[in-house]
Amino acid sequence: MDGLKKRLDENNQLLVQKWEGLVYPTKFTFNSPATLEMIEEFLRDTQWHLPTDYKNFLLIHNGAWLFEGVRYGGGYELLSLDEIKNSHLDYMPKHWYPISVSNGDYIFIDSNRAKEGKVDYLVRFNHDDDIIPENGSSMKMNFETWLERLIIAQGTEFWTW
Repeated sequence: MDGLKKRLDENNQLLVQKWEGLVYPTKFTFNSPATLEMIEEFLRDTQWHLPTDYKNFLLIHNGAWLFEGVRYGGGYELLSLDEIKNSHLDYMPKHWYPISVSNGDYIFIDSNRAKEGKVDYLVRFNHDDDIIPENGSSMKMNFETWLERLIIAQGTEFWTW
């Protein structure tokens, strides 16, 4: 995140290049940090497990908007703790919680895998799929790897390459 922030202009914007040479400005909005008390309350209320790398992100930013198109929309909403709780709907697996939404696509943390110490706890759902375990696509990575690669790929869905 530090490297990304160094490249942002005074308006928290960054010029990115996408497929076919498309170049356009994107905007970044970072929420205030979560406190340890907020995290503990979230864990008590939900009984979910927070992986260390994701908890460390929350202690820096309790949610954010990344690569939001200034002209074209889109981007990645990284949900705050409250938004995670409010976005978890009855039809979603109980042990998965959404951490990111992008154009209707969700990225979840599989709390059970994270609790077991597995590092491949991220699961993705295309907006056209029902959110049931059989339709989930394991991203085979943790939050830190996903975030770093998302930044390197300039907001492109590198996991679909």
